[in-house]
Amino acid sequence: MRKLTALRYSEWSLKRKLFVYMLLLAALLLLILFIGLAAIGRTSSTSDTVYDSLELQMEVFEKDILTHFDHLAASAVTLSTDMTHLIADSLQGCDISFSDLNDNCEAIADLQGTMLEPLMRKLLQTDCSGAFVMLDATVNSTLSEAAGSKTGLYLQISGYERNPADIVMYRGIAAVAKSHEIMPHRKWRLEFQTDLFPDYAEIISSISMPPKHAYRITEPFKLPGTSEYVLIVTVPMLGNDGTFWGICGYEVSASYFMMHHEQPTKLQHLNCLLATTHENILITAGALSCGSRDAYFHTLTEDYAILKKDENLSVFEDESFSYLGISRSIALSSTDEHLLVVMIPKTDYDRMLSKSVIQTVMFLLLLLFFTVSFCRYFSKRFLTPLLTALEQIKSDKRSETASGIPEILDLVEYLDQQEKVRGEMLTELEQKNLASENEKLRLKAEYDRALCDFRRVEAEYTSAKDELLRAQTEMERLAYSRKTEIDPADYQYFLAGLQTLTESERNLFEHYLAGKSVKEILALTSIKESTLKYHNHNLLGKLGVSSRKQMLRYAEVMRHQKEESAK
Repeated sequence: MRKLTALRYSEWSLKRKLFVYMLLLAALLLLILFIGLAAIGRTSSTSDTVYDSLELQMEVFEKDILTHFDHLAASAVTLSTDMTHLIADSLQGCDISFSDLNDNCEAIADLQGTMLEPLMRKLLQTDCSGAFVMLDATVNSTLSEAAGSKTGLYLQISGYERNPADIVMYRGIAAVAKSHEIMPHRKWRLEFQTDLFPDYAEIISSISMPPKHAYRITEPFKLPGTSEYVLIVTVPMLGNDGTFWGICGYEVSASYFMMHHEQPTKLQHLNCLLATTHENILITAGALSCGSRDAYFHTLTEDYAILKKDENLSVFEDESFSYLGISRSIALSSTDEHLLVVMIPKTDYDRMLSKSVIQTVMFLLLLLFFTVSFCRYFSKRFLTPLLTALEQIKSDKRSETASGIPEILDLVEYLDQQEKVRGEMLTELEQKNLASENEKLRLKAEYDRALCDFRRVEAEYTSAKDELLRAQTEMERLAYSRKTEIDPADYQYFLAGLQTLTESERNLFEHYLAGKSVKEILALTSIKESTLKYHNHNLLGKLGVSSRKQMLRYAEVMRHQKEESAK
């Protein structure tokens, strides 16, 4: 009983076991769900999420850039063709050759006046911030810097609205601009300086190529005399005889790039760059950048070291600030390669990571709370009728048990049957017990009678023993008294005859000495009476006696002598 009580308190209750099993089942289902989600790629870390967002943004940004500059390149090729025809027609109308433009201010002014309106229209029709035509001629070849000074037109849009009123002249003859109601740029100059024009020598070297393959896109550079960084698309212009007439193209300024390439995104502080690199250093000076439409971004002014965070993301950092993003090389022309970078501040990533961790912890805590609550509720809901039925069974109210649980009803029926069987067994045991009591009383009476008989027999035995002692004493006395009556020669013959007895005769002699009767000897030796008579005859003859009585008398004398010798 104590062992069962100790075991009862050492084992878990049914309610606790069911709760733990349901909790384990819930945990197993959640684990299977998590493994399933991981197998189909529905779970991801913050790093993976950020990478996926940046990768998608890179695809959009790259497609936007390629589309834009493909259109610019096509427009620049068209501009080169149109301007070449226009120049040819103008020269033919003036009946001069292209080489005659040098030092011919009037012809150059007429040519610029002819090109201005078409160039304005191209500028307003094209997604760019400026358009230019640079001729391989100068208004004054006698100047010391005349070799690098080239005449031409450079028009820009000074505002954010694309209308003629916002167009200014950056390079060209001011009188021509004023005649068309165009204001000169605040940093206006008459002619281009080729030494300040990026990649001019490489552009000249590609004049032998067809215009559709000869276009080049320069790296971002600062316009002379301004703080504005621009990137230009250039196409050479050739005469019918293959003479190099100059270059033309379009400008994309940093401010226009920022406005035109605003990115649709949910990432805050997104920064998209068109830049260059040198030995794992992101060159941000002159890089064109843009951000999202609904948020600001930080314009980079310092060069950033490129570090690898993992197999997907890179870290761009300087001494005071860090970004996290991805980069991709892009070929905007057959000879130029640029770098596209899409990144966000590392502080935003850290904030997203912290938010993700907090959300995960809160979700797990909430999930744990609801799991425990549901397990408690359902275990209680399941066990309440069961425990109530068990309490009724324990309180001997089985007839009132109505739990509606088939197993409990089967248990009640089984207990009723067991109680009936136990009642029958108890009745049978009571009957057997009563019979046992009666048998016990009977056996006690028999025991008492046997005890009385034993005591009576014991008394008779004591009396017989006393009588035997008296008989032995009397025999000893008779033996001693008759010792003198025995013939010594016969007695010696008797002693000598004892030595000649066979084993059977010796046993028979011992039986006689023990006081056995003939019937007892026959029963002990299992021999016939005739055999016994035969042995008696031989025994008496060998001992020299005529009867058993004489033999016993001699034997008594022999015993008496042995006892005296022993004393």
